[in-house]
Amino acid sequence: MSNSSTSLEITGPGGGAPLGEVELTPVGQVSAIVGAACKAQPEWSRRTVADRAALLEVAADLLDPQSEELSLLLASEAGKPIDQAKFEIRASIGLLRSNAREACRTAGGHVLPTEGLKGVDRDFVYTRREPLGVVAAILPFNFPVELYVEKCAAALVGGNAVVVKPPLEDPLAVMRFHKALHDAGVPTDVLASVLGDRDVGAELSQADGIAAVSLTGSTVAGLAVAKAAAPTLRRLHLELGGNNASLILNDADIELAASELVRGRLLMNGQACSASKRIVVDRSLHDELAERIAAAVALQRVGSATDPETTIGPLITAAAAERVVAQAERAISEGASIIGDAPAADGAYVAPMVLTEVPAAAAVASDDEIFGPVFNLIPVDSVSEAIEVANSSSFGLMSSVFSADVKRAVAVAERLHSGGVVVNGTDNYRPPVIPFGGVGLSGTGREGIGYTIDELTREKTIVLRNFREPEEEL
Repeated sequence: MSNSSTSLEITGPGGGAPLGEVELTPVGQVSAIVGAACKAQPEWSRRTVADRAALLEVAADLLDPQSEELSLLLASEAGKPIDQAKFEIRASIGLLRSNAREACRTAGGHVLPTEGLKGVDRDFVYTRREPLGVVAAILPFNFPVELYVEKCAAALVGGNAVVVKPPLEDPLAVMRFHKALHDAGVPTDVLASVLGDRDVGAELSQADGIAAVSLTGSTVAGLAVAKAAAPTLRRLHLELGGNNASLILNDADIELAASELVRGRLLMNGQACSASKRIVVDRSLHDELAERIAAAVALQRVGSATDPETTIGPLITAAAAERVVAQAERAISEGASIIGDAPAADGAYVAPMVLTEVPAAAAVASDDEIFGPVFNLIPVDSVSEAIEVANSSSFGLMSSVFSADVKRAVAVAERLHSGGVVVNGTDNYRPPVIPFGGVGLSGTGREGIGYTIDELTREKTIVLRNFREPEEEL
């Protein structure tokens, strides 16, 4: 990735030939782009939901034949293993269609039951969903296309204009989806983009005319946006970091737990917000679980993201890889052990690591979120201690509980401070039909089909007083 004053050349973390180039947005132009979106939004909002939804369907039709090419592009620019890239592209095309259909299904709002209340029993009261105005959508590098559609499709079909900021690390596949929506008929001022670093993101999030900010990214970025938004009380929709805890109780199926933990932790090379980054395991099962995870890790293949045999590609940058190594070294200095070789990076590549006997007082056991392929096993002596360690983090995105006793697992789940809990499965769990989001420093709001539309619209109540005629006047 090289930078000039006006453009950015994208090569991807694995190196090789340039993949493409994007034009950077000067900070001074951001307010004008937002202003144009503000002017275009009212006309867009006056179009029917069916008209807006139809354009999402057309965009999906345009993207369908490009899915293989787009998958290769996403894998190359993001370092995402090709099978995962294919899944993201196909799922994102599906999300366009799902948002279109969900908006049409729920556009009418609700009729409210005033007939049962004396004094308003002859009134007719209903609600409808209306757009917020202009939504700023700020995207992360790890699932850029999926989250582009998650935010932008929901905002557009709800009648908003959108100004999107793609990730600088891997913007190319996102911008292809962006172009498809324009080609389908979404006006360019209704769906605009800005490309730049943190200064552009900061200018966008605080620009006059922005009604809501939907951001997926670091907690630091989310806190900065929240401070910028405070004077105007603009709506915030934030999905931030997550140092997820997976609790392995003393009656857990160890084979199942090891399989699920490995599958969930290594998604996107360990760079997933909702991966199990803290494995809080009963001490009686610690050694066996560590052995099973280490055996599974030994079977992984680190290499080029476009190679079908690769299971772990490069991290997003060499700097990100060095940061993961430094965090693992810190955990070891605080008392953890490592199975196999010492932590090391090769450019943007990091081999998966298994850290064992991680003390509950270590930074990784609470708030030090490692964004890479590292397993942290934290032994505990009781269920209450496991819950205490899990809840010691300021984050609370997802969590999981493994136990042969489902009632016991649910009782533990209800005591965990997180946005969701998976029983006997990886907490890296995000089918589009569930409300996904966290508590604490993991953010605010929920994403998912229908849920994002609700977050990026508002409900208005409309009252028709004395609408129902008395029976004697019929």
